[in-house]
Amino acid sequence: MSYRVLSLKWRPNQFADIVGQDHVTQTIINAFKINRIAQGYIFTGPRGVGKTTMARVVAMALNAESEPKHNFNPNTVIAKEISKGQSLDVLEIDGASNRGIDEIRNLREQIKFAPMNSNFKIIIIDEVHMLTNQAFNALLRTLEEPPIHGKFIFCTTDIHKVPDTIISRCQRFDFNRISIETIIDRINYILNNEKIKIDIDSLQIIARKADGSMRDALSILDQVISYCGDDIVYKNTVSALGIVPIDLYFNYTKALVEKDEKLMLQVLKRFTHFGVPAIEVVKSIGNHIRNMLYAKIADGMEFLEMSNDNKKKYIKHSKRWKNDDLFKISSVISETSPYINRSEDPYLILEVTSLKLLDMKMNFIYYDESIPYEPKNNNIESDIKELKNNDNQNEKLESNPIDINNELVNLDESIDENHSIFDIKKIKDNWNKFLERVNVKKPSIASILEGSEPLKINNFVIEIKINSSHDFHLDMLENNADSIRIILKEIFESKFDFTIIKGDQDNKEEKEKSKDIGGLHDDNNKVIQDKIVNLFDGEIIN
Repeated sequence: MSYRVLSLKWRPNQFADIVGQDHVTQTIINAFKINRIAQGYIFTGPRGVGKTTMARVVAMALNAESEPKHNFNPNTVIAKEISKGQSLDVLEIDGASNRGIDEIRNLREQIKFAPMNSNFKIIIIDEVHMLTNQAFNALLRTLEEPPIHGKFIFCTTDIHKVPDTIISRCQRFDFNRISIETIIDRINYILNNEKIKIDIDSLQIIARKADGSMRDALSILDQVISYCGDDIVYKNTVSALGIVPIDLYFNYTKALVEKDEKLMLQVLKRFTHFGVPAIEVVKSIGNHIRNMLYAKIADGMEFLEMSNDNKKKYIKHSKRWKNDDLFKISSVISETSPYINRSEDPYLILEVTSLKLLDMKMNFIYYDESIPYEPKNNNIESDIKELKNNDNQNEKLESNPIDINNELVNLDESIDENHSIFDIKKIKDNWNKFLERVNVKKPSIASILEGSEPLKINNFVIEIKINSSHDFHLDMLENNADSIRIILKEIFESKFDFTIIKGDQDNKEEKEKSKDIGGLHDDNNKVIQDKIVNLFDGEIIN
C-alpha cells in the first residue's frame, strides 16, 4: 500500500476527532440532536483549520444510516465513500476551477434529482469566494428554496468576497486559528500511534511554524520525520526546517547587554546565513524577549512548553535584564515589523534596528553567577495592577467633571533614573522647545498650551498652568495625554507625567455671568460651540 501523508491519514471522520473548533462542533451536534439542520452552511476561516473536513463530516452525519446521526459510524460504506470523495450524492467541487455560471447551472440541475442511495443530495463548494457574480446570482433562488433532499455547504478563506445575499441564506460559522497547545496535543496523539518519539522543543517549533493551521502542522511533521526518522530531537528538527537555533537569539541579547558591536554583527551575519526571512527573525526575537519576561516571573516558565535546559538558559540570561529594558526592546521590534514587510531590503532594516538598540540607554543588572537566582514577580505584577488602576481612574474621569487638580496621566511605577537630574528651572528653560515640538505634531493642542507655564515638579509630575478655563480644553488635553507624554520624553529625554491647572480661576464666576450680544455664553449655545470645536479639533478665532 502506498504511503499516505499524515494530513490525509489522520483527517477526522467524526465530530469528536475535530480539534480546535469546539464552538462550531457543539453547535452542529446540538442541531442534529433537535433535528434543526439548515439548508445551507458557510464555513469561513484561515487555511488548514478544518473547514472542508467539517463539511465532509456534516455530509456523513446527514447521510448516516442509523441514529444518532451526530455520533454516526464512520466505517459504513456511505461514510467511507463521502470521506474519499467518491459518493454520487455528495458533490464536492473547487470554486477556483469551477467558478463560471455554466458549472453552477449544472449543479442546480443535479440537485433537483433525488439521491441515489443516501438521505440527502449535498453540494460542497470549496473556496466559494472564487465564483463569479453571475454564478452567485444563479445560486440564489436554489439556495433559498432548495429541494427537500438538497443541502449546500460552502467553505471560504475570504468571507468578504462572498455576497451578502449568499451569506444571509446560510448559517455562518467562523473557524479560529488553532492554538499551539491544541496542535501540540494532536501531534503527540498522532506520534504515539505512529510509534515515533519527539522532544518538547521540536513540538514547540512545529506548532509555532504551523501558525494555527493543523494541516500545515502535519505537513511540517511529515517533513521532520523524513529527516529525523523515528526519534525526533531539537537539533535535527532545526536542521530539517532551516530554523535559526535558539542559541543565536541568546547571543543577540548578549550583544545588547554587553554593548558588543562585533558580536552583534556576527549574529546578524548568521541570520543571513540561515536564509530565514527577516520578518520571521523579527518575530522570533519578539518571542525570545517574551520568554525572557516570563523567566523573570515566579513560575512564569511553567506556562512555556520547552525543555528544562532551555528554561534554565532563559532564567540565567534574564537575570541581567530589567523589565523596562525588555519592554523597550519589544516595543522597538514590534514597530519595526511593518517597515520590514514593505522594505525592498528587509535585512537592512533589521540590521539598522539592531545597531540602534545597541545605542539605547538601558539599566542592565550585572550579576554574580555564583549567587543562586530567585525570580521575582514584583515588577510585572505591579505593572498589571497599575494598568487596572489606570482603567479605573479613566472611568472616573469619564463619569465626573474634570477638576483643576485632576491628573490627566497616571504615574508609571517604573521611573527612569534620569529624573533626578531635573529641576523646575531646567524644565522652564526648555519649555519653548517643548511648545514648538507640540506645534509641529499637534497644532490644536499647541493652541491650548500657548502661554502655558510649568509651575513645579513633584514626584516626577510636572504641574502645568494653562490660560484657558474651558473644560473642553481639558478634555482635549486628556484625550491627547499620551502624545504630550511622548513629546515631553523627546524634549527632556526622560519620562514625565503631568497635571493641569486651569488659569483665570479668580474671574471664573464673572465670566460665567457675562453674556455677549450674540449669546455665545448662553449655556445651550456654549455646549454646542464646545462640541463643534472639539469635534473638528479646532479653535475659535475672535
